[in-house]
Amino acid sequence: MMKAVPRRLGLGLALLAGAALLTAGPVAAQDAAPDPLPQPGTILEPGRYVSRTVGPAIDFRVDAGWIVGPGGDGPIFTLEYMQSPGTVLSVTRFDGETFLDTCDPTSMSLVEATVPRLAEIVAGNPFLNAGPPDVIEVDGHTGLWFDIGVPAYEPNECSLPYLLLWAIPVGNGGEFVQVADQQSRFILLDVGGDVIAIAIESFPGVPFGGLLEASMELVETMNIEPGEYIPPPTVAPAPSSTPAASPSSTDSGASST
Repeated sequence: MMKAVPRRLGLGLALLAGAALLTAGPVAAQDAAPDPLPQPGTILEPGRYVSRTVGPAIDFRVDAGWIVGPGGDGPIFTLEYMQSPGTVLSVTRFDGETFLDTCDPTSMSLVEATVPRLAEIVAGNPFLNAGPPDVIEVDGHTGLWFDIGVPAYEPNECSLPYLLLWAIPVGNGGEFVQVADQQSRFILLDVGGDVIAIAIESFPGVPFGGLLEASMELVETMNIEPGEYIPPPTVAPAPSSTPAASPSSTDSGASST
């Protein structure tokens, strides 16, 4: 799960309709160029889509049942599975900012940004029931995958309502987190030296099964091309509603009303 929060605290959680293709020649429908991932809230028509939000270009095929979820101004995009409300597939990157203490927002530190290191951070978290990591390959890019569950924990064990995993620069800053009674599958890939994290997550009380099968089918269709992450441009703050003082109205060329 991803949520944006002020950086001072340091959370882990499709498209324009594709035109139907009639194959009048040898080019099949799956060979058509993917459409760019559209704005959040767009229901996806079956077809191929591409996102360059995380740096590498990631294109994939979806069947019916997906909607573009929120992303924020950072290296992350999300897809929500409409047949199981409260489930999401997110794709983000790990640049080494992590929490050495999952319950302490002030423990954020910079570590080596590698697949084994991130797997150690997530699967080794004492509050998570993690299955053993196993090797996976997606479009020729190798990595690790594992499932986790989050048992309930007492406030005296962790004072936060969520477990901090790693930081992602979304908007003013955010963290990737997990919450009690949540189920997730993490797929961590090395893409040309970048760590790309695919998280398949159900919220507490939401069945995990339908999402997991649909998400793995989607992941199997991914084509991933290495590419540089370009942060979004910084938005200048809005001007103050209070006009700056001027020597005189004639100097500024404006009159007050």
